Amino acid sequence: MTRPLWFLAILLSLVFSRGAGGQQLAQQPTAFTAYIDFRQPPSELPIWIERVEKQTINATQDQPQKNVYRLRFRRFPGLVDEVLLRVYFDDAPGEKPVLTGWSEIGTEVLPPQTLGQGLNLPSSETVRIPMAGVDYIDIETPGDGGTVRGVLAVALRQTQTKEGLDFGGTAPVVDPFGNGEPEVTGSDDLLLFGRVKATLEPGVVPLGTGSDDSEVAFDFPLDQAPLIALLTFEILNADISAPPHLVVNGTDTGAVSVTVTDLADPALTGAIEPARPDTVYRYAGWLKCQKVIPGSLLTAGTDELLITTPGHPAPVALRSVAVQLKYTPDAATP
Repeated sequence: MTRPLWFLAILLSLVFSRGAGGQQLAQQPTAFTAYIDFRQPPSELPIWIERVEKQTINATQDQPQKNVYRLRFRRFPGLVDEVLLRVYFDDAPGEKPVLTGWSEIGTEVLPPQTLGQGLNLPSSETVRIPMAGVDYIDIETPGDGGTVRGVLAVALRQTQTKEGLDFGGTAPVVDPFGNGEPEVTGSDDLLLFGRVKATLEPGVVPLGTGSDDSEVAFDFPLDQAPLIALLTFEILNADISAPPHLVVNGTDTGAVSVTVTDLADPALTGAIEPARPDTVYRYAGWLKCQKVIPGSLLTAGTDELLITTPGHPAPVALRSVAVQLKYTPDAATP
C-alpha cells in the first residue's frame, strides 16, 4: 500500500527526534587539567594553578629583550605531586624556550631545560615536573614571546601496569590525548619470530624546506625478498588530511597511515591555505606513521623506499625511520 508523503515525513521526524533526544552533549570534566593559551587572556584555571603572569624584560647593552611566562601553583601534597607540562611553540633557531622551576623565595628547584631542536617548524615538548618545593615555573624566550603559543598542564597520578618479561617499552606517562612515546631506534638489526627490524634513519630529516627537497629516499640491501614488510616513522607538522606517500622501487603505493591523536589535542592547529577549500589542520608535534609493503614489491639486492610529500606547501620533518621484514621463522636471515 502506498503511503502519502506527509505520513513518511512524520515518520522520519519521529525517528530523528528520538535519536537526537537519546544522547546529550555533556562537558567533559577536567578539574586537574588546563590548556593555557598565551595569545589571549587567561581563562578559568583549576584550583591548583593560582595564576598566569607575563613579564617582558627589556634589552640592555649586554642582553637582548626576552619574555617570561610564569605559572604560579598552589601546593596540594598527596593530590598534585607531579605535573605534566606540554609546551607548544615555534621551534625557531635562537628562540628556543627555556623552562625553569623556582621556589617562592627564588631558589632554583628545577634546573633550566631548553626545548626544541631549531627545526623552524611548529612543535611541542613534554616535561614531567615533581612538584615538591616548586611554587612557580618560568618559560623564557628571546624577543616578545610570540614563538610560544601555550601550555597544557596536567596533574598526574600513579597507577600500576604489567608488561611481558621479555618485552619492555611501557610508557612512563600516558599521553592525555593518546599520542605515544617517541620510537626507540638502534644501530643493530633485530630478529624475532621471523621478523627482522632495521633502522634506516635514526635522526631528523627535514622535508619541504626548499624547492627540490619534498622527498627523501632510503636504500637498503636484502639477501632475499620478505613475505611482507612494514615501514614506520614519525612526522612533525603533518597535515593530517594529506599524509606523505610511499614509493617502493618506483611503484607508488599511496598514502601512509598516520595515527592521529584525539582532536581535542591543542597541538592540532587549523589554518586556511591557498587553493584548499577546507581548513587545514597540522599537528605541532610528532605523529606515528606506517605503511604495509607487499613482499612482491621488494627484491633481493638493493631496494629503495621513497617518501614524498606531494602538494605540501608547508615543510615537515621525519625521524625514527625503520622497516620490518617478515620471513618464515625457519628462513635464513636476510
